[in-house]
Amino acid sequence: MDYEFWKEIHERGGIPAVKTALEALPDDLPPQDADAATETALKVIEDDIARINARADRAEERARRLAEQTREVNEQLTEHAARGEQETPPGSAAE
Repeated sequence: MDYEFWKEIHERGGIPAVKTALEALPDDLPPQDADAATETALKVIEDDIARINARADRAEERARRLAEQTREVNEQLTEHAARGEQETPPGSAAE
């Protein structure tokens, strides 16, 4: 999934593609057309940033869930180990 996400971002070209497109605009471009091109460029960049931020938010949430699951498993292991110690009669070797 990560590969596909970043592959799509790369294929869209991102900021380098926008920069190249803006540099390729003719110098005598009417101001209204230049403004439209700039707005489009900004929209492309904003969209990519929003997609990357959304992905980062999902990854952060997943990391929180994994940390919580890890904490729960550690608690269960600690409780299990404590019960096991209480059940082992003194002087006997656990096998």
